[in-house]
Amino acid sequence: MASSLVHHLPVEHKILQLPSSSSRAKKIPTTVLLLQLCHYFQEIRQLHAQFVTSGLIHRHHLNPGRLIESYVSVNQIYDALSVFNTLPSPDVFTYNTIIRGLTLSNRPYDSLLLYHQLLLSGLIPDNYSYTFVLKACSRLKSVSVGKQVHAQIIKDATCPDTHIHSSLIHMYANSGSIGSAERVLSEFSQENVVANNSMIAGYFSQGLVQVAQQVFENMTAKDTASWSAMITGYTKNGRYTEALIILREMMDSQVPLNESTLVSSLSACSHLGAFNLGRWIHAYINRIGAKVSVTLGTSLVDMYANCGCIQSSYKVFRNMPQKDVVAWGAIISGFAIHGQAAKCFHLFDEMIASGTLPNEVIFVAILSACSHGGYVELGNYYFNQLVFCYRIRPTVEHYGCMVDLLGRAGRLAEAEELISSMPEEPNAVVWGALLGACRMHKDLRRGEWAFKQLVKLEPTSGDRYKLAGHLFADMGEKERVDEIRKLVKDENLEMTCGSSFIEVDGVIHRFVAGDIDHIRSQDIYGMLEGIN
Repeated sequence: MASSLVHHLPVEHKILQLPSSSSRAKKIPTTVLLLQLCHYFQEIRQLHAQFVTSGLIHRHHLNPGRLIESYVSVNQIYDALSVFNTLPSPDVFTYNTIIRGLTLSNRPYDSLLLYHQLLLSGLIPDNYSYTFVLKACSRLKSVSVGKQVHAQIIKDATCPDTHIHSSLIHMYANSGSIGSAERVLSEFSQENVVANNSMIAGYFSQGLVQVAQQVFENMTAKDTASWSAMITGYTKNGRYTEALIILREMMDSQVPLNESTLVSSLSACSHLGAFNLGRWIHAYINRIGAKVSVTLGTSLVDMYANCGCIQSSYKVFRNMPQKDVVAWGAIISGFAIHGQAAKCFHLFDEMIASGTLPNEVIFVAILSACSHGGYVELGNYYFNQLVFCYRIRPTVEHYGCMVDLLGRAGRLAEAEELISSMPEEPNAVVWGALLGACRMHKDLRRGEWAFKQLVKLEPTSGDRYKLAGHLFADMGEKERVDEIRKLVKDENLEMTCGSSFIEVDGVIHRFVAGDIDHIRSQDIYGMLEGIN
């Protein structure tokens, strides 16, 4: 579309005539019009080049803002910033656009810095400014800064619209100030759907599931966002079955699904292994001709991978018109959990070649693939790439992967040395990986050391005692085993049982290790005996 046109345009000379109520038709350069039609990064970059070479970039004060807005729309915040930083005096619209882009790119602190810069420049924020800034405060859970912004709104005598009120509610609730959020909501004399939706999301953010349910049930009018807030809230609180029940009710009520609904529903399907419903959602997306954004495409990739269909996941990934680092992370993680380490390495190289830089999550997936595949030297290589090439500070998760990698390979001395060199205190995941490796390779001394550290961190975790008990049993330490069993029983320590989900005829069944309470347990055990 736009990309095919761009190559043939000496655009500085081509002008489109648009109808106008005035006597003189407004003349808008073709490049500016094409910019509004672009949906892909490469198209915008080509037009950016023509903006510069033709001088359009500085010919009208709105043009830089339009270019920045286009970059933000395709999640290319660095390119948007590169344009913004060349402007001697950005206007409020341009500030709003870049503040919004930074917030969407998970850089809320930078959003607040730019808001401060806007104030220092003497410009007066508008309602859009406050809406985007309050979202940044919400992301940071910074109620103190949020209150300052709220005070600025009152000081400037800004007439708050519904979106500002909703943003205030979300900011206060998400920051833990439920009372302040409720006071803002009480300012409405009549029921306001948008404000109620924000309050529902706020209650869910604080784990107040029952209160959120009550608000939803009491609403006389509900829109798509109301249903979406419930599905998203249930999903974020681990109530995946309830999320899918609400989805079915939403469809029965013939309420159209928006992207947020689809993304959260796919996340619930992913966690439950609800493959048939996930596949139906994918078919629904295709049927209505919805644009598959990076977020929605990534959700489909993740759902198929977690439901065991890695090839379908890969097909969706390949068909995505745009891919960001999160999408690459989803497909690399998918192949990692499916044990296809070589494919992970290939995709990593392909990602780098495409110009996408890896983040912390990518390296967790790569190191996990190395661990499960037994690629110790490659694991060391990627860990060094993480630190020295990409200048990423390793997190506890990265160290946990490396300890697991070295431990599985029997290189326990190196694992111990790595733990000792960590800049921060190892967590239970790191010590658990070492304890598991010690049991695998029958290293009693290091196993006891890891167990002692775990008891300090998680004194009530029965799982840790159970793993240590297996180590002592393997080493013939019968008295130690008896001590642990007695302690677990006397203290009534809880143990996590392994569980799995399967979907049969659209019904999701959960199975727990050692559980005989399933509604069809007699049929299951009868079938098992017949097989044996």
